[in-house]
Amino acid sequence: MSRYTRPPNTSLFVRNVADATRPEDLRREFGRYGPVVDVYIPLDFYTRRPRGFAYIQYPLCHCIFY
Repeated sequence: MSRYTRPPNTSLFVRNVADATRPEDLRREFGRYGPVVDVYIPLDFYTRRPRGFAYIQYPLCHCIFY
């Protein structure tokens, strides 16, 4: 194995997230598919409003194959 090999990607990019969506809402919905480590909804620097997308992070050891 190469020393430059990166670990498998464990985060999921979610688009079209409404402004009123809370991290708890996404954690509940995406928790159906496995344990969720973190939910990150980036905010716009100037307006401090959500930018419309989110990242859902799953644990490294949990693999989802559907």
